[in-house]
Amino acid sequence: MIDKKCIGIVINKTNYKDNDAIFNILTAEGVETFNARGILKVTSKNASSCNYFMISEFILQSKSENSNKTLKSSSIIKMYKKPYEDILVSSTYLAICSLLNQVSNEINGYDLAIKCFDYLEKDASPINVLNYFLKNLCDALGYNPNIKGCVSCGTKNNLISFDFESGGFICESCFLVDRYERLPQPFLKELYSFLKTDDYLEIDDSKAERLLMMYASFLRDIVGLKIDAINFALKCI
Repeated sequence: MIDKKCIGIVINKTNYKDNDAIFNILTAEGVETFNARGILKVTSKNASSCNYFMISEFILQSKSENSNKTLKSSSIIKMYKKPYEDILVSSTYLAICSLLNQVSNEINGYDLAIKCFDYLEKDASPINVLNYFLKNLCDALGYNPNIKGCVSCGTKNNLISFDFESGGFICESCFLVDRYERLPQPFLKELYSFLKTDDYLEIDDSKAERLLMMYASFLRDIVGLKIDAINFALKCI
């Protein structure tokens, strides 16, 4: 038997049979999938370290390099406390896990996830953290909007809308009533600042919620991701 040590976070858990579960964990090297026998039993020694909201070390066992892996043992390295205290924090955490599980074949978001979880633990605004995560997720997937001017004509004047599908800002001359939404100037200015910087930036709560809804629609309708977890986070606000 071959043993493999991994350090990572649970991004998906699927119960099956009576007491078993299949886990996807995200590590700095990618996703590992394994079967955890008896993990649902109250006597399981590994159950506590195979939950969301923590970084754990997993010892996986397999007959060969390419065969299915099973959990031999696990232990907690770091537990995030805020998700147990605030439903909006926990829903934000789980939304990040859900999305990373869906795109795990395209990108490895381990470092980004840990950065976001650390922000949440330090009392950063959950909706702003989720927007920060989604901005970086979209960039990694190749959806990087143009913020230098109108995406249609290039002008930097009279910008009155923004559309993720079109790829950026829309000016008054290129605005289509049946396609775009006219957006308030204060929101567009905050959006520009948000998209321009690589750093985490907190914006006004109402503007952050509007932006999150825009991201949710784009990820659902254009990227094709399931956004149930994002919708739940919006309901928790």
